[in-house]
Amino acid sequence: MQALNRANDSHEDQSKKSVPERRREQIIEAAVALFSEQGYFQTTIDDICTRIGVGKGLVYRYFKDKNDVLFCALCAVLEKYKKEDILHLLEQVGPLATLRKILAINCSLAQQHTQEVVLAYRSTTDLMPEQRQQIKAIELEIVAQIRKCLEACIGEGLMHPINVKIVAYEYVMFGHTWALKHWALSGDFTPSEFLAVGENLLIWPFLTDKGRRKLDATSNGQDARKLPRAKRA
Repeated sequence: MQALNRANDSHEDQSKKSVPERRREQIIEAAVALFSEQGYFQTTIDDICTRIGVGKGLVYRYFKDKNDVLFCALCAVLEKYKKEDILHLLEQVGPLATLRKILAINCSLAQQHTQEVVLAYRSTTDLMPEQRQQIKAIELEIVAQIRKCLEACIGEGLMHPINVKIVAYEYVMFGHTWALKHWALSGDFTPSEFLAVGENLLIWPFLTDKGRRKLDATSNGQDARKLPRAKRA
């Protein structure tokens, strides 16, 4: 059912986009696949054109060069992290539920955009210095939202005092772990099991008694401390 809902949402999102937006996405998707398969430097604009069956002129209508395609691909994924209105969620459901949502978003996007996450680690150094600065600025915005959530949890007595800057980056890195080590983890954990482990590692240990009662109350009667077991071969 969740997969069907995601498919419907994706179809609706696509229907709302203009032809240029869909064309840009098509070019980016082809480029990301090629960069992942054969490397950034080995991939040419001709390769991208061949993959999607278009001429060079169309690619250059939307992108200055191959470097611009790479930059836009990395930015597109980072911008997806910012789609959720975290401040609204904080007001609507509180900081602990929002923190769980943030962790779920990080894991979900890493699962949906594994190639892009891996590409970011491999090829960010191939960007121009000013482009790298823009990537860093977007990442800092994302981390600032996570920090705000952690600080709110501490302020409401739901979490013990922690180094929010380090823990905020741990949330980002945990999602990336699925993308980077998918080959090792996917045989033992489903995405939902991986997320549950993340909550046990990054939320439960830091909770006060008040926070643990709150988490248990929002876990649909399930023991929030119960770690999922790896599947046996």
